[in-house]
Amino acid sequence: MMRLLKILVFVVAWLGFLAAAVWAVRRIWEHSEDRSALVRRWLYTAAVLAFIVLVLGPMFQRWDAVSAWVGVPFAAVAGLILALIWVPSLTESLGRWVGTLYDGGSVAPDPEPFFSIVEARRKQGRYEEAQAAVREQLARFPDHFRGQMLLAEIQAEDLRNLPAARATIEACVSQPGHAPKNIAFALLRLAEWHLKLAGDRAAAQVALERIEQLLPGTPEAHLARQRLAHLTPQSMLQEARERPRLEVPRAVERLGLLGETPKIVPRGSDPHERVERLVAQLDRFPEDNQTREELALLYREEFQRPDLAAEQLEQLIAQPQAPPAQIVRWLNLLADVHLDGAGDFEAARRVLRRVVDLDPSSPAAAQALRRLALLPRQMAAKKQSQVLKLGSADPRMGLKADPPQRA
Repeated sequence: MMRLLKILVFVVAWLGFLAAAVWAVRRIWEHSEDRSALVRRWLYTAAVLAFIVLVLGPMFQRWDAVSAWVGVPFAAVAGLILALIWVPSLTESLGRWVGTLYDGGSVAPDPEPFFSIVEARRKQGRYEEAQAAVREQLARFPDHFRGQMLLAEIQAEDLRNLPAARATIEACVSQPGHAPKNIAFALLRLAEWHLKLAGDRAAAQVALERIEQLLPGTPEAHLARQRLAHLTPQSMLQEARERPRLEVPRAVERLGLLGETPKIVPRGSDPHERVERLVAQLDRFPEDNQTREELALLYREEFQRPDLAAEQLEQLIAQPQAPPAQIVRWLNLLADVHLDGAGDFEAARRVLRRVVDLDPSSPAAAQALRRLALLPRQMAAKKQSQVLKLGSADPRMGLKADPPQRA
């Protein structure tokens, strides 16, 4: 039984050694830069090892004077030959491994397109050559997002060829693998070019709506809806392109001699008119965050209606695609409405707890906790605050003969 176990251990050890040797040989072969030289080294090594095993081995087995005076020197020579064969390559491999700790090794980096020539041609005003240079790079890297956007930018802003830029953008967004933020960025740029270069509001609207079609239910689609809500009207675009002559109204002459100075009222300063305008905008674009927030502030500051302000803010907070930073800001604003407008400290506390529940480890949560700690003091200060009533002063005090004397 013990003999069988020893044989089994011996076989397993040799198999392990053989597997390690095969793995090492294969790895050396795969990483070798000069395989012909590697084969020569292996052949020389095999010849030296055969000489050691077949010639020097029997000589050392009988161990006599000949073995001592002839076998030992030949063994030293064989070891020296093996050292000459393998030491240079081994030291080179070791030095290369140590060098990789500092220079990253000899592995070539991933190929990237070069756009320095393109930018140089654009600065020189040679836009056709810049376009050709971009196309040359895109022939090698057809899915490179920055390269396609650079080509569209040259076509739209430098060559004033908006149809070509639109075709480039459409080809880019139709490619698979681009990140949603890149697709939204490309279509936003196209909408900006339609507004800025062509004054075409309808085409810009189509580009923004395309974001909602390609990326439904995403933050990018939410931002596109916000942009749609504040898209420049076509009449303003037309006026900007035609550049009409501005007529400056004539100022009031001899203003200082008038009996009563006319009161200047800013246009649209009436709170009721502003509410009507904001409500009309929300009827057209219910997801217009800027307008809804402005309406909430108007309810709180001008009409003293914290309940209506809180209702508008809750609608903003309930949006599923709203950015977390915006939600935190609206929650803090809602807490201010409950504190300053209604004096409802319990409602404000619940709102601040919602900020903490969003992300307990965020800086916004830490700030909300600090505000929660200060709520009892604010409540006590509000209850103890009293209005100081001042007496009425004598309007003819300065005309009296004997003014009151201080004691």
